[in-house]
Amino acid sequence: MDDVRDILKLAVDKERFRKAAYLDAAEKTTNALAKATFASLAAEEDKHERYLTAYYEKQMANEGWPAPDALGVEDDIMATVREIFKHATAGIATAGAADGELTEAYTAGIAAEAESVEYYSDALAHAADPNAKAFFEILVRAEKMHLKLLSETLEYLDDSSRWYLDEEGWIVEG
Repeated sequence: MDDVRDILKLAVDKERFRKAAYLDAAEKTTNALAKATFASLAAEEDKHERYLTAYYEKQMANEGWPAPDALGVEDDIMATVREIFKHATAGIATAGAADGELTEAYTAGIAAEAESVEYYSDALAHAADPNAKAFFEILVRAEKMHLKLLSETLEYLDDSSRWYLDEEGWIVEG
């Protein structure tokens, strides 16, 4: 595995790139659910960039791996989901189907988040320090939640009736 500083520096760049892509997607869409999803994910990527930068700076100063909470790393992944639906609730019922450009933005986000899960999982597997492990575990969970959020939101936009059926399960009336 590469030097931990190289891993952190590349991760900062990846988070910065994803934030810009999500902000661009949020700006381009008029779909309330998609706009809220992309804007919230951009904010999440911004947080990750700050966390990674803080760890990078600690590594550059040879200060080791502080515990995640010592650097303000939040582990409330569901806060993102709550934030999205808090802002998008009014527009969800009339969201409509995803258009080609919106589907493309979601597909790119899904690919990027899957790559992040793999990248941080690899860093976790090679981490020796318990605080490093704890930090990368948080990032893996967050990126998995981002991946799930994007996948399920795209599924909803593409076919809301199927999404409700999958989420609610079979309903037998009789």
